[in-house]
Amino acid sequence: MILVTGAAMLAALHIDAQRNFALARQRYVENSQAAARATAKTVEDALRAVYENVRTLSYLPSVRNLDRHGTNLGDEGRATIQQIYNNLANNVSISEVYFLPLDFDPDGFDAVTGKLEEPILQFDQLIVNAKARSDAAGGAKRVKLDASALTRPPEEVETYEYHELAKQLAWLKANYPNSSAIDGLDVPIIGTKELITCDNTDFIHTGNDADRSGFILSVPVYGGDGSLRGSVSAIMLTSALRKLLPSSDYVIVNSGYGFESDQHKMATALAADSRAFTAADPNLIYSEVLPLSLNDPRSAWRLWAGFPNSRFDSDTDTRSVRQFELAGYAAVAVGTLLALACWYAIGRAMTMQVNAAETLERRVEERTAQIQHLATHDILTGLPNRGLLADTMDEALRSLREDEKLAVHCIDLDRFKPVNDTLGHPVGDELLGAVAKRLKQQAGETAMVARVGGDEFVILQLLLDGNDEAGVLASRVIHALSDEFSIQGHKVNIGSSIGIAVFPDDGQSSEALIRNADLALYKAKMEGRGTARSFEPGMDAKLQERRQLESELALGVTNDEFVLYYQPLHDAKTSTLTGFEALVRWNHPRLGLLPPSEFIQMAEETGAIDALGEWIMQRACSDAAKWPLPVKIAVNLSPAQFKQPGLSLQIASALAASGLLPSRLELEITESVLLANNENTVRTLHSLRDLGISIAMDDFGTGYSSLSYLRSFPFNRIKIDRSFVSLMCESSESRAIVKAVADLGTTLGMTTTAEGVETEAQYRLVRENGCTDVQGWFFGRPMPVSELHALFEQPEVLTA
Repeated sequence: MILVTGAAMLAALHIDAQRNFALARQRYVENSQAAARATAKTVEDALRAVYENVRTLSYLPSVRNLDRHGTNLGDEGRATIQQIYNNLANNVSISEVYFLPLDFDPDGFDAVTGKLEEPILQFDQLIVNAKARSDAAGGAKRVKLDASALTRPPEEVETYEYHELAKQLAWLKANYPNSSAIDGLDVPIIGTKELITCDNTDFIHTGNDADRSGFILSVPVYGGDGSLRGSVSAIMLTSALRKLLPSSDYVIVNSGYGFESDQHKMATALAADSRAFTAADPNLIYSEVLPLSLNDPRSAWRLWAGFPNSRFDSDTDTRSVRQFELAGYAAVAVGTLLALACWYAIGRAMTMQVNAAETLERRVEERTAQIQHLATHDILTGLPNRGLLADTMDEALRSLREDEKLAVHCIDLDRFKPVNDTLGHPVGDELLGAVAKRLKQQAGETAMVARVGGDEFVILQLLLDGNDEAGVLASRVIHALSDEFSIQGHKVNIGSSIGIAVFPDDGQSSEALIRNADLALYKAKMEGRGTARSFEPGMDAKLQERRQLESELALGVTNDEFVLYYQPLHDAKTSTLTGFEALVRWNHPRLGLLPPSEFIQMAEETGAIDALGEWIMQRACSDAAKWPLPVKIAVNLSPAQFKQPGLSLQIASALAASGLLPSRLELEITESVLLANNENTVRTLHSLRDLGISIAMDDFGTGYSSLSYLRSFPFNRIKIDRSFVSLMCESSESRAIVKAVADLGTTLGMTTTAEGVETEAQYRLVRENGCTDVQGWFFGRPMPVSELHALFEQPEVLTA
């Protein structure tokens, strides 16, 4: 079978190669035909140019009215004739042009000149005259023109040309005695065989004649009465025609005259019978006789083209086809030999090892099981994937008895993205594996745990004792995932939010249950994360309300629906007003005045925070520029704003537009800003400080890495979170923390602000423990800008 297959492949390769060879031959012939037609067009245009110019001469009145010796040809006529001759000589290498009278006889003597008759006017004689006059006028000293210089030397008279001219004139007398024999303006032209002539084109430039080969073309000249007056003849050089041909594969032929332009230089590879050049050569891969359109009633002009077979053999396409064919033969031969060798080895191995088949079958079954497991399970955690979850849910819903229920827990990890961003994806992947293990431990043997997304999991739980079982499992999962993870030497703290939907109360299909559990999960995340929520019928409407609010938020800045409220900041020792913190409110046309907690997170998630943050910065700087010195303005920056590459330029633009001094602007950031993108964020913060702007760390102490950030960036201010200030009166630990932070700020050269001061006792404690500034309701609630002017107009209220 291997040998038969190899033979079949060789036959198929041969057939394909022959087809490709035929296609290459067809392309070669088509390209050759195109090249030959282009060459024929070039030659035809050259001959037609001669014909048109000579015919034009025959229509000139000065030519039609010439007397026997041309004595009535004036200067204007000579100039016109000279111009046409120049066109012929320069464009198509015409050697000479003659005018012949009707009774021209090259063997007769002219009684006036006393010598053999010559044409009435020879253009080379015009050239002699022009050169003599030019030499006389162009000398160092003007001399009188020698009349002998205007006479052509007798040895240059070529009477053999005149006999050919006389023959052509005789033919015109016999066939076209008057113009009525001509159809319209299509004046006939006749030619001769190739003969030796004189090249006066070279004489124009050098003054020397050179013998060349060429042929004569003549057209009739008629008088005003329509009778034949003579002829105009031109000699075209064979060398000029040769220059029109791109190679030696072409011959210009006129069999009636016996003219062949260049046959003695044809390629030696051409067949011998191609010398006739009257028909295509069947022995050549391409040969063709192309007619040339010229109004010659006596004989036809043609271009013979023939390309040798050797050129096709060396063509790129032909070589490629043959090389591919040989390479294919070699590949099939090698493949066949290798197949035979493999067949022999396999046969021998099968003969020697009878039990190898059973081992192979067992391994195939194991591999198949592995593939099936990979198709239905998550590679990273080993948990069932979304496809297996859907199949399991559908099967479970069909098999449930009437009194049984099924709970679907949708679980989303909290604070997982910062782990990937800060510690890297390998740590994040290992963390997901650890999460999967804890989920399986909490779910037990009767529940199914699946991973359906990046940090999203689902637990299917069969409820045997009522809906409370679902809440108990959710609580256990939240507690288990809130415990610290140790991953590659890192202590990682995350959490989870859970949404619960129960069959049949919350949905009759797997799709409905998953969708409703997702809605409940969304509710849990909106309420602060780290919680579990069960599906309620109104959640869908709330989600729609949320989506509508998101779409309205995008238009809020454009419609000028936001306003700024300002909360005062005071010096802790003197209680003097030092500045204000700008707090944004949304004056919603449908819901009224909304606090930042209702829309800031939404703005960050939807990207609207960029436009909103820019508006807040511009409005706060514009308002603060109108306040008395040295009252400052503090503006909060969202972590999402630091993703903008032009944040520094945006803030500088707001300062420039408002005229506010950079020293009066303070930017408040939380440690989550640095957590998101440490290197880029620190670079941006340094550029802002270089402008003279103060930078404050807000909500200090609520995270787990604030001290490292104080070391990485020199903040101007630390704002102690209100959670510590509110417990100072009851908790000695809180007082110790506040004092420690205040002392740390003093050591690092930073001011410290206690947030959330609401009572006089709290004010006294933060002042005693070293805080430099205070902020809270005890000193004033956030107020619109219209109410600030009263503070500035009454200095006594500037202190608490």
